[in-house]
Amino acid sequence: MDQNKINLILSTLRIAIIALGVILMGIIVSSSVADESYVEGEANYGGFLDWMFYIIYTVGIATAVAALGFGIYTFVMKLVNDFKSQIGTLTGMSIFLLIGLLSYFAFADGTVMSAYESSGITVTESESVFAGGSMIYVYLLGIVAVASIVWAEVSSIFK
Repeated sequence: MDQNKINLILSTLRIAIIALGVILMGIIVSSSVADESYVEGEANYGGFLDWMFYIIYTVGIATAVAALGFGIYTFVMKLVNDFKSQIGTLTGMSIFLLIGLLSYFAFADGTVMSAYESSGITVTESESVFAGGSMIYVYLLGIVAVASIVWAEVSSIFK
């Protein structure tokens, strides 16, 4: 397929998705009233809302697959052709992975707070470790990002 056909197909698909979203939104807005209950709303336009979510999920998944696929393909092609130029990327990915493993295995705690138990929420130790490790991972990534920005700015002054 040549590039013009692919662009035409993707543009047509994009316009169709936008049009379908606008139509569904119009149906949902016109079917709702200010003082309806959840059950009435579900009966009036619940199916249309489900279709709206399916569109959002499909487009989101397709976008993620395309972005990851293109990135991985480009990285592998560059890695095969010029390994030395990808050493920085490999180092960054290794540090990213190391921070994740460190935050999960070294810093995460499985303690379940008594406030959760008293409110009736059931939290297991593994859920607590996962949530805590994820939060610590985000904090560490933020610290590393700020440190690398400061490093880049300060080192550019001396160059």
